[in-house]
Amino acid sequence: MPSKAVLVLVLIAAGSIAAPAARADVTQQLAHAREQHRRALQQAHTLEDALDGLLVRYETVARRAGHAAIRLVDRSRAVEAADQALADARAEMRARIRTVYELGPVSMLAAFLSAETLTDISIAHEYTSRALTFDAQLIDKLRHAHATLISRQRGAEDAQARLEGQRRHLTRLLAEMRHTLNTARRLADRFGLQVRRLETQRHAVDEAAARQTELAGLSVGATGTDQSTLLALLGPTGGRTCGTPDGLTDTGQSFSGNASWYGWDFAGQSTASGAIFDPRLFTAANRWLPFGTFLRVRAGGKCAIVLVNDRGPYVDDRVIDLSMAAAEYLGVSVSYVTADILVPTNGMTG
Repeated sequence: MPSKAVLVLVLIAAGSIAAPAARADVTQQLAHAREQHRRALQQAHTLEDALDGLLVRYETVARRAGHAAIRLVDRSRAVEAADQALADARAEMRARIRTVYELGPVSMLAAFLSAETLTDISIAHEYTSRALTFDAQLIDKLRHAHATLISRQRGAEDAQARLEGQRRHLTRLLAEMRHTLNTARRLADRFGLQVRRLETQRHAVDEAAARQTELAGLSVGATGTDQSTLLALLGPTGGRTCGTPDGLTDTGQSFSGNASWYGWDFAGQSTASGAIFDPRLFTAANRWLPFGTFLRVRAGGKCAIVLVNDRGPYVDDRVIDLSMAAAEYLGVSVSYVTADILVPTNGMTG
């Protein structure tokens, strides 16, 4: 039977062997955990990069959709004009038919019997002949108006189809972005990762979804609130002037701050005033001025007159969002500007 000393030595020996093995196992576990964390972080960054790429692609398609939306608005307005021209031609034709009916044989006879001279007879004959004969030019006008309406309706339908194609593309990209974002967020939550870009990307995806919802309401016939009368006050230069256009009055009030701009990726969306945003026009968004107010925006030695028809920008250090056309003319990206407040002389508002 082994002595107590031997047993102690055996136990000590066993302990001295087990302790390094346990420490080695913990070290391996820590190394494995660190490797998992590293791989998870790498995967999260890969997903972020992929999401950035999707957002860039989405903005590109959104700009194409904006062009398609404005094309649809233009075609819809053309349909309205053609429809009105056809209605006018039909009204003219009905008036001519009514005249023919009213100037029947009895009226013709009365006109001739009341004539006292050969000149009167000649005038009566010419008048009744014109009234009783359909003018070929009027018939051609009616036919042309009808053909124009059909052509423009087809143009609007084609524009609608193009826009629908862009919408479907945006929907697919939005679904892919949401899937990538959710995958990255689940990965971050599982491993307790601090991934800085994800929150910014989430906001970008949410904004894209909101803009797509807005664009979904646009279809043939959607032309928004008509602001053509107000825009006409920009004058023959379309707002490219430092002078005060006829029909506008300088209030003597002004403000300054940073201006930014928005363009084709917002085109076709309804502004806060009800007008459809068209980046080709000289318009602007402001948080507090009444719609129908105009601004003379000064930047870099140039001026532009713009119509306030939208709300924004919602960034603390910015006072106006210019349309793309106005910003390009002024050379504005995010730039410090001064804006003089102008109002319609007749008090007209949007």
